[in-house]
Amino acid sequence: MGNSSSASLPYKISPTPTTPASSPQSHGWAIYSATRKTDNGPVTAFQASKAELARTPLRKNPSLNQLIPALHHFHRIKRLIHPRILRAHATLDTDYPSSATGSDAPSASSSSAAPGLDALHQSATTGTLIIVTEEATPLDDWLDSLDPTSPAANSAAISWGLYNIVEALVFLHTQAKLAHGMICPRAIFVTPGGDFKLGGFDLITPIGIEDGGGGPTPHFRTYEAATCPDEYRSPERVGQRYDVLQQSAPIHSIDCYSLAVLIEYIYAHPNAGTNGKVPAPLQKALLRMKNESPKLRPRLGPLLKCPVFDNPYVMAQLFLDEVTAKPAEEKIMFLQSLPDILNRGVLSEDVAVHKILPLLILSINGVAGSESAMAQDVNRREILAIVPLLFQIAESFLTKKPELFQRHITPLVPILFGVKDRGVRGAVLQKISLLESQLDNASVNTHVFEPMCSGFSDSSAALRELTLKSTIVLVPKLHHANLEKLVRYLVRLQSDQEASIRTNTVIFIGKVAPNLSEISRQKLILPAFTRSMKDPFTPCRLSALRAVIACKEYFTQKEISEKVLPCIVPHLLDHASDVRNEAFKVVDALLVGLREESQRIGKDEAERITAASCGINQTGNAANNPLGSSGIAAAPASGSYLSGISSWMTSASQPTEDMTAPSSNPLPTSYNGMSTKAPAAKPGPAAPKFSSLTLSDAHIGGASKVHTSDDAGGWSDDDDILSSPTKNAGSGWDDDDRNFETSYSGGAQSTSKVNIDDDDDDFFASFDATKPRNVGGTRAATSGGSRLSAPKKGLGLASKGAPSMQSSGLKVKKQPVAVKKLPATDLMDDGWDDF
Repeated sequence: MGNSSSASLPYKISPTPTTPASSPQSHGWAIYSATRKTDNGPVTAFQASKAELARTPLRKNPSLNQLIPALHHFHRIKRLIHPRILRAHATLDTDYPSSATGSDAPSASSSSAAPGLDALHQSATTGTLIIVTEEATPLDDWLDSLDPTSPAANSAAISWGLYNIVEALVFLHTQAKLAHGMICPRAIFVTPGGDFKLGGFDLITPIGIEDGGGGPTPHFRTYEAATCPDEYRSPERVGQRYDVLQQSAPIHSIDCYSLAVLIEYIYAHPNAGTNGKVPAPLQKALLRMKNESPKLRPRLGPLLKCPVFDNPYVMAQLFLDEVTAKPAEEKIMFLQSLPDILNRGVLSEDVAVHKILPLLILSINGVAGSESAMAQDVNRREILAIVPLLFQIAESFLTKKPELFQRHITPLVPILFGVKDRGVRGAVLQKISLLESQLDNASVNTHVFEPMCSGFSDSSAALRELTLKSTIVLVPKLHHANLEKLVRYLVRLQSDQEASIRTNTVIFIGKVAPNLSEISRQKLILPAFTRSMKDPFTPCRLSALRAVIACKEYFTQKEISEKVLPCIVPHLLDHASDVRNEAFKVVDALLVGLREESQRIGKDEAERITAASCGINQTGNAANNPLGSSGIAAAPASGSYLSGISSWMTSASQPTEDMTAPSSNPLPTSYNGMSTKAPAAKPGPAAPKFSSLTLSDAHIGGASKVHTSDDAGGWSDDDDILSSPTKNAGSGWDDDDRNFETSYSGGAQSTSKVNIDDDDDDFFASFDATKPRNVGGTRAATSGGSRLSAPKKGLGLASKGAPSMQSSGLKVKKQPVAVKKLPATDLMDDGWDDF
């Protein structure tokens, strides 16, 4: 299908037929699935090519073709309207578009109108016949689709279908005064809701009229033998005794006989659920319906009272068909009973989806969408009965077919959330998880979350709490703006007067934390947990402690130690035992991470120290040589700065030759008038006290004998003494251009001026020259830790050429010694005595 012939119809017809025109008993009609263009609602389309119909002879009479019976059906179906008759939404004969019904075809002149029933043979034969009906399936296809494992349900569904056909025939016989004339399987169609619909109006005719020949119409007499299957034709029809039909047969006689045969055919199907037998209550009725005499065949109306139709399935279906005309109280009671009926399996899924659901949607659109209608108590109670049933059907049946959910339920969500009734809102919130699973993100944010936010500030505590509990399932689908909006509502709910709401709020925050942004988490979770830990309601404090454990991954170890633990520790002595036990668990769990972090910090610190030491040794020292190639020790990476300087000075002042001293008596020395007394040894890495540097310390002047001690030399805190007196002052350090002056405490002062290069600063020039120092504990700066004897009191200093220094590159320049006496007021106090 799907060609231009159907373009004027407001339906989209599938290009592939579900039942081809060549199938048996199709009589030239192909069946297509179709949808409405307005709402994509399903319909069924029948199409027949008039040219093909005119070329196809009838099976029993090759002299007749299929065109005239098809045209007869085409004209009759659009005029017969009844709930049990297949409803035609639109018809189109492409040869006569002006005669189309339910189409957008433009009107045409009356000269192009299609011929009537009495002139069907004059119809054009080049076009296409199209009939669009409600969604329906041929009876044989429906019987084949029944579940053979549900015989009871199948038998109940068949009884309801037969009830529908009897009602349709009663309408034709009593209201329309017509006999169908072709009751057989190909004239019966079944809707998705399980209703049987009557179609196949190829032979429909009045009975008992004067038509010149008596009996039925000429069309019926001509085509009934070739169109209707023989087994469904009554004996008078088989014998073509149409005069009997005209003179004495009631109008229902031919259809009564055919219906009896049809009932036997249906119950003989393997899926009928009756083991191929007609139910006992119907057997006697069928015998009367198949009576040889047309006059003795009963009317069909009383057949509706047969016990076979007295079952819950038929009763429920009947009430559904009449529910709109029922009183409001009966309607509400029935709606309230339907959930139980569905749970017990009385009504099938097809009935729930295709019959009950459309009724519910109609009521919601008509009542819930109107504030004035909702103001009436009876309408409010009706909606309250509809909402649970609506979601039960959606959850039980529509989740398997998402397209049906989107078509039927999604448009109702904004309407239901717009109803200003706490009962309706509560019923909707209880099924919020169903909406979340079936709706896309945009629908959840727009049609669900935004309307439901009003529940957070509702005056009803029950509704506030239900709103909070329902929102948790929506969080993964909320966009950033709505998440921020939700955070503000959560902060407000933490101050709610209801303790249960405060408790559920902190639980909610613990669950929603993974979905929040980093900024939102920093603003919300820790202050929220802290606030809840101070709540007087014990379950609230307990929930806060548990939420801390659930969210511990979002706290840094520093935050845990500085902010989290101080809030938890007071609860180790909480008056509630559950809170105390939980607090200990939380503390133990957090301490594990803190221990690991502490160990990591210690390991990183050790690695940094090791890396720094290795870097210094690689740049300044050779392997296994503490002095390096220059003969001067590198400054230490850590420790006392003065200790490092003393070690450096010790290394730099080691001579290359041994020196001898004329006397071993230790004398105190001074530098710039400051005595060089070593302090008493103290534990730990305290900075050492320095003695004044003398010429003899630098081995400038006469040779002195070096006494070797048991240590490695250099400045230290040991109680070593200077034991080598210097007789002659020599030249100073060749790398410094400053003047070193030495004097002996208690005797005549003498000063030796040493020229030092300007490249280095004189570190010792700032020492106070007047403060006496005990040199008894000061180690001389000699190579290999040798001791230098200080000169005796009263002895002068004699200048002598300095020996060559070690391979450090330092060269001693011979300088004249200048001796001068410093005044007692020449003091330098810069705070070094604090060491």
